[in-house]
Amino acid sequence: MEKNNKIPKQEIIKNEKKDSLIVSVKDSTRVKSLDDLVKSCNVDLETWEVDWFDVGTYEVTGFDKKRRPITVTMYRTKAKFKKIDVWKNIPKLKEDLKQDLFESFQSYAFRPTYKINSKGGEKYLLEIGAYDLHLGKLGISGDDYSLDVARTRLHDAIDSLFHRARGFKIEEIVFVVGNDFLNVDKAKPFASTTAGTPQNNSVSAYDAYRFGRKLLVECVNALSQKAPVRVVVVPGNHDEESMLHMGDALEAIYENTPHITVDNSRALMKGYVYGECLLIFDHGHRVKNYKNLASVISQRFREVWSTVKHIEVHRGHLHSLKTGVMGQVEELNGIAVRHLGSMSPTDQWHDDSGYISAIKRAHAFVWHKKDGMQCEYYYNVPM
Repeated sequence: MEKNNKIPKQEIIKNEKKDSLIVSVKDSTRVKSLDDLVKSCNVDLETWEVDWFDVGTYEVTGFDKKRRPITVTMYRTKAKFKKIDVWKNIPKLKEDLKQDLFESFQSYAFRPTYKINSKGGEKYLLEIGAYDLHLGKLGISGDDYSLDVARTRLHDAIDSLFHRARGFKIEEIVFVVGNDFLNVDKAKPFASTTAGTPQNNSVSAYDAYRFGRKLLVECVNALSQKAPVRVVVVPGNHDEESMLHMGDALEAIYENTPHITVDNSRALMKGYVYGECLLIFDHGHRVKNYKNLASVISQRFREVWSTVKHIEVHRGHLHSLKTGVMGQVEELNGIAVRHLGSMSPTDQWHDDSGYISAIKRAHAFVWHKKDGMQCEYYYNVPM
């Protein structure tokens, strides 16, 4: 038992590090449990989870104003918390997804408002792609980038590209998403791509993913007011796993929406047949040898291989324009391969490597069922 002239005052100690938090309260008569400790130290339990906890008691004897002895039971509480891995926090992920889905269902009427004139005139398909947006990427000084900047660029690109294609009677829209839509796929032990390559990110992987999910819903909803939309999910080397999850969320949202379909099939290379045209979407980081591309396509799409006349492969990955023509295929007159541009900023690695001259842009293509591609549009990001 300790004897003092007065009862000691309560002392709160906090020691926060990147992935751990230690809090303790000494000489307290009120903090007697873990719940009391969390409340008195303002610990955010959505960020931290308990690693261990300890409580001890001791008695202190002091004197009141009349010099009469008073014995008080004091509590010493201490706990260590570790940062919650949001990707393993299943209840929170479910709650966030539920909330996002609720907002989407509340804000979007699942009935098309467009009217396609079926009388006279030829109809076309509009292909719009959001290639290599790299949400969360940290740009260099002078090429600042944020989630809001990325959102503005994507919406501006879609508005501009659709406006420029308004001279065509658009009966269908193919919206290609993925292709490194997210800059990182993993949060632990550091922000990295699917293969584990470290990345400089301005926000957490989780924040970028959740923002991106809402952004894609905004874009799909906007496009679906113009014409039926087919969303094609193409995972990239930065976001292969996350985009499969993202596609699953989009499938859930639009499951009962007839004029919006989502292709989130497992194959990284996806295709869509429009009349006599075969549109192929592939990020470009797996099948790199052009000599192998024709044989891969002929096998993967062998069911339609002999029924189409126009084949194009649209790829991202390189962040710049590059067009090649494959060797002649007798019944198809060749396969065109296009590497498309990106609207993402220059990061430190690209700047150090001298890759700084590419124009930031998005693309759209107008297709005719029999005559193939009729027009290509660029949206160049104002810099």
